[in-house]
Amino acid sequence: MPMQEEYPGSILNWIAGQPLDVAFILIVLPIMLLAMTGTLLVRGVFGLLIAPGSSVGQAKAGAAAEVYAVVLGFIIVIGFSDFQDAKRDVLQEATALNRLAAQAKVLDVVTASKVTEAVGVYATAVVDHEWPAMKFGRASSEANEKIVALNDLVMTSAGQDNALLQIRLSFLLDEVIKLRVSRLSASPDPLVAGLIFQVLVLGAALALITGWFVRGPSALVHILLSAVLSGSVVTVMILSAQLLFPFTGVVSISAEPFMELAKLSKG
Repeated sequence: MPMQEEYPGSILNWIAGQPLDVAFILIVLPIMLLAMTGTLLVRGVFGLLIAPGSSVGQAKAGAAAEVYAVVLGFIIVIGFSDFQDAKRDVLQEATALNRLAAQAKVLDVVTASKVTEAVGVYATAVVDHEWPAMKFGRASSEANEKIVALNDLVMTSAGQDNALLQIRLSFLLDEVIKLRVSRLSASPDPLVAGLIFQVLVLGAALALITGWFVRGPSALVHILLSAVLSGSVVTVMILSAQLLFPFTGVVSISAEPFMELAKLSKG
């Protein structure tokens, strides 16, 4: 029985794994309360220095709009696009594996059975070992071993008597390996995740502080505006974290295509 692999996560990874309602209670709501408290303090200390119609207030409002637009653009253009690409790679990899097992059936019965079994074993390793590892931007050594074993088997399956079939099977296996690499690179590694987290924290701080200086004639409107501004930006940032980790949390890609292939394994 293989040793259980451990994969240290990051704060961003933890955020990505939280359901949206839990993230709202643990992250968004405290930020909104902090924004409201800060607004009251800023109005009390600097209220006489910033008039409702001053250029400073307008500049801060413009900065808040720019921060929100940049974060929202990051979500829609990059996060969603990368998520869809990762989902496509998963489906294409499973399809290539399925075609590999199907075309191996033209080999002799014993060899065809071995290739089909190896495909199922690899798919099982992906589901049981690699899917949990990908939540933290890692590969699985267990899946690595199984894809190497599948490669060794395919490279000697057809022999010299059927070179065209050998080339075809090798081509399909190359597609599987290429798509696996693309799938594994879908989630950022811990170092990159840490850098992204720092950028998101800076954006959240800007959204929080900006709301304090977007002053209107009504204290209630000012407080509510500050809370909504900071809360909406942080919510969008949480959504971006969930899209950055396509194999983590509620918004994640299912391993179902590989579960079907795992049935080819006799174990």
